Amino acid sequence: MVNREWSLEQLRAKAEAYCAAAEHCLYEVQQKLQQWQATPEQVEQIVCHLQEQKYLDEQRYCCAFVHDKLLYQGWGRMKLRAGLQAKCLPSVAISRALEEMDEQVYQEVLQKVIASKKRSLKSSDPQFREKLIRFCLQRGFTYEEVLGQF
Repeated sequence: MVNREWSLEQLRAKAEAYCAAAEHCLYEVQQKLQQWQATPEQVEQIVCHLQEQKYLDEQRYCCAFVHDKLLYQGWGRMKLRAGLQAKCLPSVAISRALEEMDEQVYQEVLQKVIASKKRSLKSSDPQFREKLIRFCLQRGFTYEEVLGQF
């Protein structure tokens, strides 16, 4: 791979295109800019520009992350929180996004996860219930939420 020096304007245009293509958080954009070998000063200038132009919005990112991971991957609250924390997002934004989550949709997703796992297990298995609970816990649902479905 050829090392290429990008001008500030080129990096800004690349970052805008990157953010316009999909929702990204500050951490992801900073990582991408570093990958493009931007200097720390360039990173700071570009991030400020992206925030001013509303390409970056941590609250919007948190809500989109929660929505997508819940609906498409069946993640529970615990895993959603951990995923957002791994991206160095503020806990206020994380908590607000989790609070805005539709509880009815959340319960429906939990029911689908349980139903899907039930089909893959043999009901004659003596550890059927334990395996089902363990699977749901790995998906990020709390023990109380899972037990509420039985």
